[in-house]
Amino acid sequence: MGQSGFYAVASTCDIMDGIVIPDSQAVFDAVSYVDGKLTRVPKGDDEWNRLRVRALAVAEAGNLLQMPPRVKSGDWSTIAHDMTTKAAAVAKAAEANNPDAVLLAGGELYDTRAACHGKYLPP
Repeated sequence: MGQSGFYAVASTCDIMDGIVIPDSQAVFDAVSYVDGKLTRVPKGDDEWNRLRVRALAVAEAGNLLQMPPRVKSGDWSTIAHDMTTKAAAVAKAAEANNPDAVLLAGGELYDTRAACHGKYLPP
Protein backbone atom coordinates (compact mmCIF):
# COMPACT_ATOMS: atom_id res chain seq x y z
CA MET A 1 0.00 0.00 0.00
CA GLY A 2 1.32 3.43 -0.95
CA GLN A 3 2.12 6.16 1.51
CA SER A 4 -1.22 7.85 0.81
CA GLY A 5 -3.18 4.74 1.69
CA PHE A 6 -4.42 4.32 -1.89
CA TYR A 7 -3.59 1.19 -3.82
CA ALA A 8 -4.78 -0.35 -7.08
CA VAL A 9 -7.26 -3.18 -6.76
CA ALA A 10 -8.56 -3.46 -10.33
CA SER A 11 -6.47 -3.96 -13.45
CA THR A 12 -6.55 -1.60 -16.41
CA CYS A 13 -8.73 -4.14 -18.24
CA ASP A 14 -11.13 -4.29 -15.28
CA ILE A 15 -11.52 -0.50 -15.31
CA MET A 16 -12.04 -0.47 -19.07
CA ASP A 17 -14.55 -3.34 -19.05
CA GLY A 18 -16.40 -2.33 -15.88
CA ILE A 19 -16.50 1.45 -16.15
CA VAL A 20 -15.10 3.06 -19.29
CA ILE A 21 -16.68 0.91 -22.00
CA PRO A 22 -20.27 0.68 -20.68
CA ASP A 23 -20.43 4.24 -19.35
CA SER A 24 -18.82 5.90 -22.35
CA GLN A 25 -21.13 3.93 -24.65
CA ALA A 26 -24.09 5.31 -22.69
CA VAL A 27 -22.70 8.80 -23.33
CA PHE A 28 -22.26 8.12 -27.06
CA ASP A 29 -25.79 6.72 -27.34
CA ALA A 30 -27.53 9.44 -25.29
CA VAL A 31 -28.14 12.06 -27.98
CA SER A 32 -28.54 11.70 -31.72
CA TYR A 33 -29.76 13.58 -34.74
CA VAL A 34 -31.05 12.11 -37.99
CA ASP A 35 -31.31 14.43 -41.00
CA GLY A 36 -30.89 17.44 -38.72
CA LYS A 37 -33.72 16.37 -36.42
CA LEU A 38 -33.12 15.49 -32.77
CA THR A 39 -34.18 11.84 -32.48
CA ARG A 40 -32.72 10.72 -29.17
CA VAL A 41 -32.32 12.74 -25.98
CA PRO A 42 -32.61 11.90 -22.28
CA LYS A 43 -36.17 12.31 -21.07
CA GLY A 44 -36.72 13.90 -17.71
CA ASP A 45 -34.45 14.70 -14.80
CA ASP A 46 -33.76 11.07 -13.93
CA GLU A 47 -32.34 10.22 -17.36
CA TRP A 48 -30.30 13.43 -17.48
CA ASN A 49 -28.89 12.66 -14.03
CA ARG A 50 -28.11 9.07 -15.02
CA LEU A 51 -26.18 10.38 -18.03
CA ARG A 52 -24.34 12.88 -15.80
CA VAL A 53 -23.35 10.16 -13.34
CA ARG A 54 -22.15 7.84 -16.10
CA ALA A 55 -20.01 10.64 -17.54
CA LEU A 56 -18.60 11.28 -14.05
CA ALA A 57 -17.72 7.59 -13.77
CA VAL A 58 -15.72 7.83 -17.00
CA ALA A 59 -14.03 10.98 -15.71
CA GLU A 60 -13.00 9.27 -12.48
CA ALA A 61 -11.83 6.21 -14.42
CA GLY A 62 -9.37 8.52 -16.16
CA ASN A 63 -7.95 9.34 -12.73
CA LEU A 64 -7.78 5.64 -11.82
CA LEU A 65 -5.84 4.93 -15.02
CA GLN A 66 -3.14 7.33 -13.81
CA MET A 67 -2.51 5.39 -10.59
CA PRO A 68 0.46 3.02 -10.39
CA PRO A 69 0.76 0.27 -11.54
CA ARG A 70 -1.58 1.15 -14.41
CA VAL A 71 0.49 4.02 -15.82
CA LYS A 72 2.18 3.17 -19.08
CA SER A 73 5.02 4.92 -20.85
CA GLY A 74 4.52 7.53 -23.54
CA ASP A 75 1.54 9.83 -23.39
CA TRP A 76 -0.70 7.45 -21.40
CA SER A 77 -1.17 9.94 -18.56
CA THR A 78 -1.94 12.77 -20.98
CA ILE A 79 -4.61 10.71 -22.72
CA ALA A 80 -6.10 9.54 -19.40
CA HIS A 81 -6.20 13.15 -18.20
CA ASP A 82 -7.89 14.17 -21.46
CA MET A 83 -10.49 11.46 -20.89
CA THR A 84 -11.19 12.90 -17.44
CA THR A 85 -11.50 16.44 -18.82
CA LYS A 86 -13.73 15.47 -21.76
CA ALA A 87 -16.00 13.24 -19.67
CA ALA A 88 -16.35 16.00 -17.06
CA ALA A 89 -17.50 18.31 -19.87
CA VAL A 90 -20.17 15.75 -20.80
CA ALA A 91 -21.30 15.66 -17.16
CA LYS A 92 -21.56 19.45 -17.07
CA ALA A 93 -23.60 19.45 -20.30
CA ALA A 94 -25.89 16.74 -18.92
CA GLU A 95 -26.36 18.73 -15.72
CA ALA A 96 -27.52 21.64 -17.90
CA ASN A 97 -29.85 19.30 -19.88
CA ASN A 98 -28.12 20.52 -23.04
CA PRO A 99 -28.27 17.89 -25.80
CA ASP A 100 -26.07 19.83 -28.24
CA ALA A 101 -23.35 20.31 -25.63
CA VAL A 102 -23.58 16.60 -24.72
CA LEU A 103 -23.17 15.69 -28.38
CA LEU A 104 -20.19 18.02 -28.81
CA ALA A 105 -18.42 16.96 -25.61
CA GLY A 106 -19.26 13.31 -26.29
CA GLY A 107 -17.63 13.62 -29.71
CA GLU A 108 -14.48 14.99 -28.09
CA LEU A 109 -14.54 12.11 -25.60
CA TYR A 110 -14.88 9.69 -28.52
CA ASP A 111 -11.86 11.26 -30.23
CA THR A 112 -9.83 10.79 -27.04
CA ARG A 113 -10.92 7.16 -26.89
CA ALA A 114 -9.87 6.65 -30.51
CA ALA A 115 -6.45 8.20 -29.82
CA CYS A 116 -5.95 5.90 -26.85
CA HIS A 117 -7.02 2.79 -28.70
CA GLY A 118 -4.81 3.70 -31.64
CA LYS A 119 -1.78 3.63 -29.36
CA TYR A 120 -2.54 1.23 -26.52
CA LEU A 121 -5.20 -1.30 -27.55
CA PRO A 122 -3.54 -4.64 -28.22
CA PRO A 123 -3.95 -5.87 -31.82
